[in-house]
Amino acid sequence: MRLPTEFVRLPFRFDVERLSQEVLAFDESEWMPHPHGFEGNTSIPLISLNGEMNDGFNGPMKVTERLQRAPYIQQVLASIGEVYGRSRLMGLGGNCAVPEHRDINYHWYNRVRIHIPIITNPEVLFYCGDTHVHMAAGETWIFDSWKAHRVENNSGENRIHLVVDTAGSPGFWQLVGESEWRCVRQTKKPAIAADRAVPYKEGESVSILTEQYNAPLVMHPGEIDALTQDIALDLRAHRGNNPQIAMQFEVMLQNFRFEWRRLWSLYGQSEEGWPHYEKLIQSVRLPPEKLLLASNQGSAIRTFTARVLNAALNVSLAPQYLATLP
Repeated sequence: MRLPTEFVRLPFRFDVERLSQEVLAFDESEWMPHPHGFEGNTSIPLISLNGEMNDGFNGPMKVTERLQRAPYIQQVLASIGEVYGRSRLMGLGGNCAVPEHRDINYHWYNRVRIHIPIITNPEVLFYCGDTHVHMAAGETWIFDSWKAHRVENNSGENRIHLVVDTAGSPGFWQLVGESEWRCVRQTKKPAIAADRAVPYKEGESVSILTEQYNAPLVMHPGEIDALTQDIALDLRAHRGNNPQIAMQFEVMLQNFRFEWRRLWSLYGQSEEGWPHYEKLIQSVRLPPEKLLLASNQGSAIRTFTARVLNAALNVSLAPQYLATLP
């Protein structure tokens, strides 16, 4: 999600000793390798698709058995008080890195990632845009994942963060506005909200809300319009693109959203329409030439593919969605 600044430190302080105790109780065999095979990058799902050991984004999110074994982590999540999507413990081995990337898919368009460092040291640096911070143990951070970002663990020690995804309630975003915006070169603003210590409470039972509807069966044409027009405006703002190719791409975006709306008016979410939506998606011909977005210098074509084409139709969710229809 785009933020007005690269890094924001939220005013929560957690018990590092208790968090470390719960994290270190997990067996080494419970850590999953990164889905793209990045060296030293591992995770333990805490909230996942159907509560299973996976990296899925779409579908009902449930608390995993691992999270059930970690009472203070449950209390941490409950204290922030949001509805959570995919959430994990994320490990980064010594002298390893999270490669530079931008979060451009549909999931990230309206979600932010909260980082709570548990085991770390000052040689672990988080880069976003042209600035960086060290996230200290027990603190709580969010960052602008739309911009290019990476993590470097320049120590020989393992780093572990609790990482949770949320779209955020009005109260959450009010708190973001009252928090410390800490950047070296860009926006910098002191905190208004005082830090809140969240101690472990022995025997306390909490409730954790998890996403149930987080991707469309068939994306509504209004959302198609918003997602594609956002890309078109961002593309237009980049002065280095080939004007002719950029215009061709904009025309393709416009034709796609017009045709999607036409199909929706005929079929809506009904199964009869799915082959027609799929045919439209497959018919899109993307220009071979590189086109960049002004806001993050990322690829407009890759963003459209990840945010729209790969997310507009999810027939695997049909049992869940159709069960709610009268």
